[in-house]
Amino acid sequence: MIQRKQSAYLFLGSLALAVVFFFWAAPVAAVFGGYAPVVSGAGALAGLLGIVAIFLYGNRDRQHLATLVAQLCTLTWMGLFTVALARTDGAAPGSLLPLALLVCAYGFFWLARRAIRADSALARSADRIR
Repeated sequence: MIQRKQSAYLFLGSLALAVVFFFWAAPVAAVFGGYAPVVSGAGALAGLLGIVAIFLYGNRDRQHLATLVAQLCTLTWMGLFTVALARTDGAAPGSLLPLALLVCAYGFFWLARRAIRADSALARSADRIR
């Protein structure tokens, strides 16, 4: 019962990152040339950490940390996408869709961190009652 909300948020955030990674990462990585592995790696790391955090439900502190790192990687990737759009033709149709998905992923990770903190507080209060 405790893990239901954050698992859903983590899955939705990772799903949004996966859509961005598979459909829009190549054009953005091409803008950065030699730094393409770094650009792709930030997105892949964020998505994988979101999935891994789902299975860290036994240790809420690690789950919170994994979610925080995924959120920071998403923020980094969002900045890289913004720079790539500024360097290329930003008026292309559908060019703002990946940024909207990255904002959604960031929001889902934020909601997951909030739910993890709430569950930690709930567990601490139940331990106090015992």
